[in-house]
Amino acid sequence: MNLIRPTWVEINLDDVIYNFLKIKKAVGNKKVIGVVKADAYGHGAIEISKILEHYGAYALATASLEEALNLREAGISLPILVLGYVDPSALEVASSQNIAVTLFDRNFIKRLKIYDSKAKSVLNVHVNVDTGMGRIGISPKELLFVVKSIENLNNVHFQGLYTHFATADSDIQFAEEQLDIFNRLIKDLYLHKISPDFIHCANSAAILTLGKKSHFNSVRPGIILYGLPPSPVLKSFTLKPVLSFKTRIIYIKKISPGRSISYGRTFVAKKEMLVATIPVGYADGLPRKLSNIGEVLVKGRRAKIVGNVTMDQTIIDVTGFPNIHPGNEVILIGKQGNEEITATEIADKVDTINYEIVSRIGKRVKRIFIKGGQSGKKV
Repeated sequence: MNLIRPTWVEINLDDVIYNFLKIKKAVGNKKVIGVVKADAYGHGAIEISKILEHYGAYALATASLEEALNLREAGISLPILVLGYVDPSALEVASSQNIAVTLFDRNFIKRLKIYDSKAKSVLNVHVNVDTGMGRIGISPKELLFVVKSIENLNNVHFQGLYTHFATADSDIQFAEEQLDIFNRLIKDLYLHKISPDFIHCANSAAILTLGKKSHFNSVRPGIILYGLPPSPVLKSFTLKPVLSFKTRIIYIKKISPGRSISYGRTFVAKKEMLVATIPVGYADGLPRKLSNIGEVLVKGRRAKIVGNVTMDQTIIDVTGFPNIHPGNEVILIGKQGNEEITATEIADKVDTINYEIVSRIGKRVKRIFIKGGQSGKKV
C-alpha cells in the first residue's frame, strides 16, 4: 500500500454485500432503497452504490441533488430519490436524470405548477408527511390536498409517499403511533383511488424493531448497510462492520515524570513513559473529546490516548509494548488480533452516535476499497 500520508480508511465491500443480502432476506420481496447520503455515511457513495446496484437494490437515496448527480456522473443508473431540499431551478435537471425529488412543503406545489407549464420530461415526486419526526414534511391534514394537486399536473408524477420515524430505535410506542397515522393516511388515499408506486417508512431501526408491518412495498436501510447498529440495544441482527480506520506510528520518545503532553497540558506524566505520535487528529474525524479517554489498538493491545487530540496529530501511551517502532500499524476503528474498537464504542465515549463517528471521517483520509481480500481503488 503506497500512501503519501499513512492514515487511511479501509472499506470491505464483501461485508457490504453480506449486510445487503441479509437485509434483502429479512424484507422478502420489498424493494430496497439504499441510503447513500453523506458519501454513504463516510464509506464512499460511488463504490457502495455500484455494489448495491449489482446486487439488486431497486433505488438509492441521497440528501441532496448534488449527491445524486455525482452518482450519475459515476455511471450509476438506478433510480435516485433526494430526501432533502431541491432548488426549483434544478427540477428539469432532476427529471432528465431520473432523480425523484421530495415534496415536504405544500407551497412547493406552486413551483411544480411552473415546472409543469414548460417541462420537457416527467418529474417524479415523493411526498414526505410528518407523522411525528418534527423536522420536514407536510402535515397529515394537508396530504390529500397536496396529492390531488400533484395529480392534476401533466408532467409531475406522484411516485411515492413516505414518512420518517423519530424513535424506532428507542421508543417503540411512539413509533407505533407514527405508523398508525401513516396507515390511516394510506387508507384515505386508497378511498380516493390514489395509489403511489412506492410507500416507504422503514429506516434501519424500523426494519429491525417494527418488522413487516412497517415494510409496505419498499424499505430505506441506511446505517445497517454499513454494519452498524442504529442503536446499541439493537445488536441481535448480526452485521459486519464495513469500515476500518487506520494509521501508523510516525514518532516515538521517552518522557520523564513531570513532562506534559499536547495543548493545554491536560496530561502530565507521573512516571517515565514511552509515547508515540500518530498522524491523525480531529480534522480527520478523530473526536477531540477522546482526549485522555480514548484508546487505539497497537500490537493487538489497547493503547490510551494521552493529552489533547490536536488537528493533525495525536499521542498515545505505548509504555511496555514490545518492539514498538515508527511504521507500526495503529487501529482507530476495527480489529487487531483479539481486540476490536467499534464506532459504537467511540460514540458512547464521546456521547454521540455511531452515524456521526463514521460520517465525520474527513475527506483527506483516503478510502481504500477491498473486495475478495484484495485492495483496489483509492479515493
